[in-house]
Amino acid sequence: MRNLLLRKKKASVIENVLVSLISIVMVCAFLVIVFGAFSSINDKWSMRQAARETLLIMETEGYLKPEDEQALIHELEGYGLYNISLSGTTTSEVDYGERIYLKITGTYDDNILAFAGGISKVAHHPTTITIHRQTTAKQ
Repeated sequence: MRNLLLRKKKASVIENVLVSLISIVMVCAFLVIVFGAFSSINDKWSMRQAARETLLIMETEGYLKPEDEQALIHELEGYGLYNISLSGTTTSEVDYGERIYLKITGTYDDNILAFAGGISKVAHHPTTITIHRQTTAKQ
């Protein structure tokens, strides 16, 4: 009698498929959240890399030329930055050994998954990004 009560019933095909489908849905949801977080991190890293490359150009030129400024703004807009301001950036030529500054301020939309009532949607969360770099002129 005890063996009859403790004996496990073999799972049917429908139960196995149902468990597999639920697992696949959960894994896909997890991957969407993870990749969404990494895309914002990648964009911000790329913005800092663009600022670093521009600062290297500024070192050799002694200031930020207008054509380099437009190229930087265009590149930053490609990464999703808008309302870009370069106020405080060295835009006139300085002598060898003097400090030059690159100051970038802009707004970036972090796309965050928001869950409301069991429904998920992408919520735009504007974040202010500031990048301040300085070096010495080497021209």
